[in-house]
Amino acid sequence: MEILESANLWILVAFIFFIGLFGRKAFRKIVQVLDDRASKIKAELDEAQRLREEAQGVLAEYERKRQAAEDEARQMVAHAKIEAERHAEGARMALEETMNRRTELAMQRISQAEAEAMQEVRDTAAGLAIEAAARLIRDKLDETRANELIDESIKQVREKLH
Repeated sequence: MEILESANLWILVAFIFFIGLFGRKAFRKIVQVLDDRASKIKAELDEAQRLREEAQGVLAEYERKRQAAEDEARQMVAHAKIEAERHAEGARMALEETMNRRTELAMQRISQAEAEAMQEVRDTAAGLAIEAAARLIRDKLDETRANELIDESIKQVREKLH
């Protein structure tokens, strides 16, 4: 019976009894703490999954909005190009019309200057012709012939007036 007298044996028996008595309570408590911890972790994982899905939805919405904004920007650029071309065409036509009006005005001024020059030449020629005729008449017309011409002119005027 030496075995029953050994202190180590009694320590072992006391330890097993202690574990049997308090181990169940401690085991339940440990299991409960671990279950609570597992529930918390599962809830956190579920929340993280929900947040991940929400973030993916937000990202997808952002991508749709970005794509829509890019499409709108492309449309605006295309519209601006069309408007710029239309304005350029309008400006070109206005410039062409202005140039045509200026050309026409210049041609009118040239025609008017030509007419004035021709009239001046005619007036000068007429003046020179009158002056030359007056010299010739002075040089070759005597007084009797001059009186005959005056009488004849008076007679023609009387006939035309009556």
